[in-house]
Amino acid sequence: MSDIPSERQLADTVISVAAHLEAELEEALAEHRLSRPSFLVLDALERAESHTLNQRELVSALRRTSGTLSVRLGRLERARLITREPDPENRRSVTVTLTDRGRELVQRARPAYAERAQRLIAGLPEGTAGPVGEAVSAWQAFFEPGEGEHRRLGVAVAGAAVAKKMRRAVGLDEASGLLVVRVKAQSAADEAGLSRGDLITAAAGSPVRSIGDLERAVRGANGTLALSVLRGVDAREVEVSLA
Repeated sequence: MSDIPSERQLADTVISVAAHLEAELEEALAEHRLSRPSFLVLDALERAESHTLNQRELVSALRRTSGTLSVRLGRLERARLITREPDPENRRSVTVTLTDRGRELVQRARPAYAERAQRLIAGLPEGTAGPVGEAVSAWQAFFEPGEGEHRRLGVAVAGAAVAKKMRRAVGLDEASGLLVVRVKAQSAADEAGLSRGDLITAAAGSPVRSIGDLERAVRGANGTLALSVLRGVDAREVEVSLA
């Protein structure tokens, strides 16, 4: 019997399966000269009203950091698949619109992606797709909490331990803080310019080392809350209006 803990075996197996899934889906899109991240951007825009979303909505929908998405959008814009313009309702953001060329490309690529995904899921034992899907979704919520934690701020955050691991995974330092994993559109955090991927390191001048620290700072705020934030390696101060 193997002396490797079952928890480690499960984690290693999931990582291996994820690598196979990503490679297969990338292969399905290769004939259309699309990567999976680019396809997901175009797909989200094609499904949106008027084929337009602001950058913050894309960050939330695709679970990407603002910096990572900006690089991707730049490539798509150079390929004339999207256009970007300043958001008239928020000077801190941009509006992203799918071009006719982009719409035609994603509509051609979508059936191949769907067919490959269906074939991959068919590899599960019969009758297990539903339970596996529910379990994986619940597991994902461990890393990407829902939006209920900080309704006044309008953000979902990951705890310090998860934040350190996620920053380390993309080559950033392991600074202490809470990682923003979702920003609700038109919320206090959204209006203040917070983005997915930001690390909240302090609130009202006090270090934030736990979700409880942030909750207490929000409860004690009198109209506004000053947050210290790391965006990648760039430190910035953000004032959130909680009126």
